Amino acid sequence: MNLSNFIILGILFSSSSGGKNECYSCSGVCHNEPCNCQMGSCESNQCFIEKKPTEIPGSMKITKGCLRRSSRIHHGCEYDHFSDHILCVCQGHYCNDKVVMNTTRQKYARTITCRECSEKNPNCDSTCEGHWCHEDMSTGASGCGYGPPALPFYYRGPELFYYRSKVCITLSRGAGKPRRHCICSLNMCNQLNSPQNYHNYKDREKESGLKLRSLAMTSPDTNVPLQSCYNCETNTQDAAAMSHTTNCRSNRCMGHFCTYAAQRHTSKNSMGRSNMVHAVSELQGCMNVSDRNNIMLGCSKKWISDEYEEIHCACRGNLCNSDSLTAASSMLNGFHVLIPLLLSFFVLF
Repeated sequence: MNLSNFIILGILFSSSSGGKNECYSCSGVCHNEPCNCQMGSCESNQCFIEKKPTEIPGSMKITKGCLRRSSRIHHGCEYDHFSDHILCVCQGHYCNDKVVMNTTRQKYARTITCRECSEKNPNCDSTCEGHWCHEDMSTGASGCGYGPPALPFYYRGPELFYYRSKVCITLSRGAGKPRRHCICSLNMCNQLNSPQNYHNYKDREKESGLKLRSLAMTSPDTNVPLQSCYNCETNTQDAAAMSHTTNCRSNRCMGHFCTYAAQRHTSKNSMGRSNMVHAVSELQGCMNVSDRNNIMLGCSKKWISDEYEEIHCACRGNLCNSDSLTAASSMLNGFHVLIPLLLSFFVLF
């Protein structure tokens, strides 16, 4: 990446940061209330608290840390896809002290009835009540969503349903089959019309995987041009080996947007002075969409000091998902006309 791109990238991140805050950065398991932790810190413009059940009945895991460019449109504490998962996003010094549910927003969240079936029994008659419905058209699994409507690589908020009551994406990442996910906002909107439709889609999905893994959709947004993307999955204990797997990076897929996701687990070295990356995973692929509104272009980051970090990126441009820096810099495509002016500004001042 050249100097001008680095300058613009720095301007974009600094303009969206809103200043740096100290956040609590810790994690722990609780067996009763109050459930909290206040050890460690990190620095960013946004902080978070996450609280969800563990595999042990009656116990909860609480996690606190830092965010950069959260997908949450609105700050506060709300359900995070599941009725027993809570995610709080805030801005301010040590604002992630404790979980305080946003009762005003929850009070006015409309409840609807949805089909609720597992992959093993996709044609069941079970229902649930939630804030929105979801379905995985690749497996037939369906259920209720709670809190802000959520789709991968989209901003999370009620704005997803401003223009239509159902939004779908198809994701192809790594060696797995393409998956189609949909969310919707009307009663029983996640019903499969018939078992035949379900199997027909499975056949179409299988066929699409043979054509450079381009993604099939029943009603794609035809106004978005297709991009060529890396389609790769890598897991390693050696951080230096990431993004250099020749066989994997030769794979391509075609989609409206390219995607990149990475997770790194870290720990302190024997001297306790710096982080050592001891496990890394990367997923690169492509995404087709039925609605291009509210897609979160660029990268978001979530981390806990000395434990782990997660990065999720969506970008537009051929092979823009090589890594997180390339994906983030793809946002600069519309800013190149400003580069000479900005460079002259830095030279003068």
